[in-house]
Amino acid sequence: MLYHVDADIDYAALGEARDAVLQREWALTRELHARGIILGAWRKTNGRGVIEVWDCESHAELNRLLASLPLAPYLQNLSLQPLSEHPLFPGGRPAAHPAHEEEPT
Repeated sequence: MLYHVDADIDYAALGEARDAVLQREWALTRELHARGIILGAWRKTNGRGVIEVWDCESHAELNRLLASLPLAPYLQNLSLQPLSEHPLFPGGRPAAHPAHEEEPT
């Protein structure tokens, strides 16, 4: 099941541990991405957090993985939203629009 994960990160609370925690976080998130669990990640333009799309087998797996993140104690305003496929966009992406296809020359 796909999940929209939206979280703010309390960087101030990291203190002197910031660099070490972030290095561990990035290593784990790269691993989760390679395993197909984290499908995409976006930084918030306010610099305070992240929005990600996760693919987990269950709510329990999502909760277990989120709790295992080195940044877990520093996540605030965590919002988890299960996603379902939209009927107009099967597979999550629209079909190519004919107006956007190049004309043969």
